[in-house]
Amino acid sequence: LLISIAYHFISNQILKNSFTNEKTTIKNTYRIKLDSINSNRLQLTAKTFSWAIRSEMLRENSEQVNQFFNDFVKNEDIIKLQYINATTHEIQISTDKKDEGVVNPTYKDINEQTISQDSTSIELATPINGLNTKLGIFVMKVRSLKK
Repeated sequence: LLISIAYHFISNQILKNSFTNEKTTIKNTYRIKLDSINSNRLQLTAKTFSWAIRSEMLRENSEQVNQFFNDFVKNEDIIKLQYINATTHEIQISTDKKDEGVVNPTYKDINEQTISQDSTSIELATPINGLNTKLGIFVMKVRSLKK
């Protein structure tokens, strides 16, 4: 009887450990896939939004871009939006008005969309090209999607 109880106790512990390990593996796999999907969603959103900015900047309608930014930043996950002039590297339009006029050469050499991430936020920088030249860079900073 003692041997039977010991055997079932040990097998029960082995099953619990196996279940815990499998559960952790599934959670990690799910988290990685979810982060990838969210990252792709953010990249597509930034690229699409940059097309709207491009069309308005080609028409020299920066007030409309400012309206876009003000409406878009109402989303609780958006921290900051900026449009940086490609020639002067000056922040021309920003949802944080104290940033406007500040020179930001961080993105001067980007030619394709970039993503940088820390524990609290994700920052996407998307170049905006005109007909013959680069017009500027659209920077979108959002809260980290990890919760």
